[in-house]
Amino acid sequence: MTGRIKTILAALALAGAFTAGWTAQGWRADAAAARVQAEQSGKDVTQAQQSQAATESKAGALLQHARDQQDNTHDYTQKMAQLEAGRAADAARIAGLQRDISSAATRSAQAASDAAACRSLADRHQRLAALAGEGGAVVAGLAGLVHQRDTEIGLLAGQIRADRVLLLRD
Repeated sequence: MTGRIKTILAALALAGAFTAGWTAQGWRADAAAARVQAEQSGKDVTQAQQSQAATESKAGALLQHARDQQDNTHDYTQKMAQLEAGRAADAARIAGLQRDISSAATRSAQAASDAAACRSLADRHQRLAALAGEGGAVVAGLAGLVHQRDTEIGLLAGQIRADRVLLLRD
């Protein structure tokens, strides 16, 4: 029986050694898996931080672009209001000129009644006064259009600058 006990003991020792080796190998595998998971988690955290930084940068650029666009639109609106006020003042001046021309034409008509020679001169004066009034209105209208065009060009130039700043941040 001692031979048999030795064999059983040897088998038990062998089984215990095998079990201990198996357990140790399992621990090593678990430790390696934990290291890989820790490395992957670190990479995921870094990637998430980079993504957040990029998103914040893009959001900042978009906010700045919106502010620039709003400022540009506000400037345009203010300039258009100034132009409209200028047009109203020009219209008032033109109306005054037309009244002055009309009264001058009336005086010319009165002078024309004195003599036949003055009639021709008075007619010319009336035609000239009418043309001057129309010309003043045309010039004022064209000047207003030029100012409006200049304001619109300024708006577009400001918008282009704001868009370039946004595109250069990308």
